[in-house]
Amino acid sequence: MSTPTPAPYTPPPELITAAEKALAQASPGKLATALTLYTCYGGVTGGRSAVTGAELPPFEKCSTLVRAGWLAVAEAINTPVASVAAVPAGPVGAPVVPPGQKPSIGRAVHYQDGNLVCAADITAVNPDGTVDLLVKPPREHTVNVSNVAEAPTASPKSGHWNWMPRV
Repeated sequence: MSTPTPAPYTPPPELITAAEKALAQASPGKLATALTLYTCYGGVTGGRSAVTGAELPPFEKCSTLVRAGWLAVAEAINTPVASVAAVPAGPVGAPVVPPGQKPSIGRAVHYQDGNLVCAADITAVNPDGTVDLLVKPPREHTVNVSNVAEAPTASPKSGHWNWMPRV
């Protein structure tokens, strides 16, 4: 008596749609990182699936879900993970600055303009540690601001930038 072969997995359409969207919106750099991570996985497994033992296809020939999965790993790889014990004590809702985080071009941050918190993108990192920002005030035109220092504490300070709090 033989064991029946299980039916192949058919992912729900919403997963495929979400994966296609993620791949379409991914930057070339993140896709390259996903490819590198997939290649590293294949290097550890001898180019075979650790689950089925089947030979791994080239990344470009992998299913949409597999490529989107490695893209998700690429996007998460630099996301700090804090354990409950590692979160510093502070007021509820206070931002937690990720340890070892350094400003780099393209990173999203907050810029404090008086009492207004604005979204901003880092456009340059200057030798003195300040950054240049493309500030995006709500319902207004973007503004370039140069030589902006990081707020000295996790609390916002007008005219300074700080990391967005994790939510």
